[in-house]
Amino acid sequence: MKILAIDFGMKRMGFAIGNTAINTSAPIDPLTYKNTTHALEHIQQLITEYDIVQILIGYPLNMDGTKSSSTEQVEHFTRRLKKTLAPGITTQYVDERLSSFEAEEELKSLQPNFKKRKKILDSISALMILRRFMEKK
Repeated sequence: MKILAIDFGMKRMGFAIGNTAINTSAPIDPLTYKNTTHALEHIQQLITEYDIVQILIGYPLNMDGTKSSSTEQVEHFTRRLKKTLAPGITTQYVDERLSSFEAEEELKSLQPNFKKRKKILDSISALMILRRFMEKK
Protein backbone atom coordinates (compact mmCIF):
# COMPACT_ATOMS: atom_id res chain seq x y z
CA MET A 1 0.00 0.00 0.00
CA LYS A 2 1.36 3.41 -0.96
CA ILE A 3 0.95 6.23 1.55
CA LEU A 4 1.39 9.98 1.32
CA ALA A 5 2.28 11.78 4.56
CA ILE A 6 1.65 15.51 4.84
CA ASP A 7 3.17 17.99 7.27
CA PHE A 8 0.67 20.83 6.94
CA GLY A 9 1.68 24.46 7.20
CA MET A 10 -0.13 27.66 6.27
CA LYS A 11 2.46 28.58 3.62
CA ARG A 12 4.39 25.38 3.05
CA MET A 13 3.68 21.67 3.20
CA GLY A 14 6.10 18.82 3.49
CA PHE A 15 5.51 15.43 1.90
CA ALA A 16 6.82 11.90 2.24
CA ILE A 17 5.93 8.71 0.40
CA GLY A 18 5.82 5.26 1.95
CA ASN A 19 5.21 1.77 0.68
CA THR A 20 4.03 -0.71 3.30
CA ALA A 21 4.55 -3.71 0.99
CA ILE A 22 8.32 -3.21 1.01
CA ASN A 23 8.53 -1.07 4.17
CA THR A 24 10.18 1.97 2.58
CA SER A 25 9.73 5.69 3.05
CA ALA A 26 11.30 8.80 1.56
CA PRO A 27 10.74 12.56 1.63
CA ILE A 28 9.76 14.35 -1.55
CA ASP A 29 9.92 18.03 -2.43
CA PRO A 30 7.92 20.35 -0.18
CA LEU A 31 5.38 22.77 -1.61
CA THR A 32 5.18 26.49 -1.00
CA TYR A 33 1.65 27.33 -1.99
CA LYS A 34 -0.46 30.41 -2.71
CA ASN A 35 -3.85 29.11 -1.61
CA THR A 36 -5.62 25.92 -0.56
CA THR A 37 -6.79 25.19 -4.12
CA HIS A 38 -3.17 25.21 -5.29
CA ALA A 39 -2.18 22.82 -2.49
CA LEU A 40 -5.08 20.45 -3.22
CA GLU A 41 -4.18 20.35 -6.92
CA HIS A 42 -0.60 19.48 -6.02
CA ILE A 43 -1.74 16.70 -3.70
CA GLN A 44 -3.98 15.30 -6.46
CA GLN A 45 -0.93 15.20 -8.75
CA LEU A 46 1.04 13.32 -6.09
CA ILE A 47 -1.81 10.84 -5.62
CA THR A 48 -1.83 10.09 -9.34
CA GLU A 49 1.95 10.04 -9.76
CA TYR A 50 2.61 7.72 -6.81
CA ASP A 51 -0.62 5.69 -6.92
CA ILE A 52 -1.52 6.70 -3.34
CA VAL A 53 -4.26 4.84 -1.47
CA GLN A 54 -3.90 6.43 1.98
CA ILE A 55 -3.02 9.91 3.21
CA LEU A 56 -1.58 10.64 6.64
CA ILE A 57 -1.90 14.16 7.97
CA GLY A 58 0.19 15.39 10.84
CA TYR A 59 -2.10 16.31 13.72
CA PRO A 60 -0.72 19.12 15.88
CA LEU A 61 -1.30 18.55 19.56
CA ASN A 62 0.18 20.22 22.60
CA MET A 63 2.58 18.14 24.70
CA ASP A 64 -0.25 17.38 27.14
CA GLY A 65 -2.38 15.93 24.31
CA THR A 66 -4.78 18.86 24.00
CA LYS A 67 -5.49 20.54 20.69
CA SER A 68 -3.05 23.25 19.64
CA SER A 69 -3.74 26.55 17.92
CA SER A 70 -2.98 24.87 14.57
CA THR A 71 -5.31 21.91 15.06
CA GLU A 72 -8.39 23.70 13.69
CA GLN A 73 -6.49 24.76 10.56
CA VAL A 74 -5.42 21.17 9.92
CA GLU A 75 -8.97 19.92 10.48
CA HIS A 76 -10.37 22.51 8.05
CA PHE A 77 -7.79 21.63 5.40
CA THR A 78 -8.50 17.92 5.87
CA ARG A 79 -12.23 18.45 5.35
CA ARG A 80 -11.49 20.23 2.06
CA LEU A 81 -9.05 17.52 1.05
CA LYS A 82 -11.56 14.72 1.71
CA LYS A 83 -14.09 16.41 -0.61
CA THR A 84 -11.60 16.22 -3.50
CA LEU A 85 -10.38 12.65 -3.01
CA ALA A 86 -11.40 9.77 -5.21
CA PRO A 87 -13.35 6.96 -3.52
CA GLY A 88 -11.10 4.43 -1.86
CA ILE A 89 -8.45 6.91 -0.71
CA THR A 90 -8.50 7.18 3.05
CA THR A 91 -7.16 9.87 5.35
CA GLN A 92 -5.89 9.50 8.87
CA TYR A 93 -4.44 11.89 11.41
CA VAL A 94 -1.11 11.02 13.01
CA ASP A 95 0.13 12.72 16.15
CA GLU A 96 2.95 14.98 15.02
CA ARG A 97 4.27 16.02 18.41
CA LEU A 98 8.04 16.46 18.23
CA SER A 99 8.20 15.56 14.51
CA SER A 100 9.73 18.94 13.61
CA PHE A 101 12.23 18.61 16.45
CA GLU A 102 13.16 15.08 15.34
CA ALA A 103 13.49 16.26 11.73
CA GLU A 104 15.73 19.15 12.74
CA GLU A 105 17.95 16.86 14.80
CA GLU A 106 18.27 14.37 11.93
CA LEU A 107 19.08 17.12 9.45
CA LYS A 108 21.73 18.82 11.59
CA SER A 109 24.14 15.96 11.02
CA LEU A 110 23.43 15.84 7.29
CA GLN A 111 23.24 19.55 6.49
CA PRO A 112 25.03 22.06 8.72
CA ASN A 113 23.68 25.07 6.77
CA PHE A 114 20.43 26.26 8.42
CA LYS A 115 19.00 27.87 5.25
CA LYS A 116 19.44 24.66 3.29
CA ARG A 117 17.98 22.61 6.16
CA LYS A 118 14.94 24.87 6.36
CA LYS A 119 14.06 24.20 2.69
CA ILE A 120 13.56 20.49 3.32
CA LEU A 121 12.58 20.49 7.00
CA ASP A 122 8.84 20.18 6.30
CA SER A 123 9.32 17.08 4.14
CA ILE A 124 11.59 15.50 6.72
CA SER A 125 8.87 16.22 9.31
CA ALA A 126 6.39 14.44 7.01
CA LEU A 127 8.86 11.55 6.87
CA MET A 128 8.91 11.39 10.69
CA ILE A 129 5.08 11.30 10.71
CA LEU A 130 5.13 8.48 8.15
CA ARG A 131 7.75 6.49 10.02
CA ARG A 132 5.81 6.83 13.26
CA PHE A 133 2.72 5.42 11.52
CA MET A 134 4.62 2.58 9.83
CA GLU A 135 6.34 1.56 13.08
CA LYS A 136 2.94 1.10 14.73
CA LYS A 137 1.65 -1.11 11.91
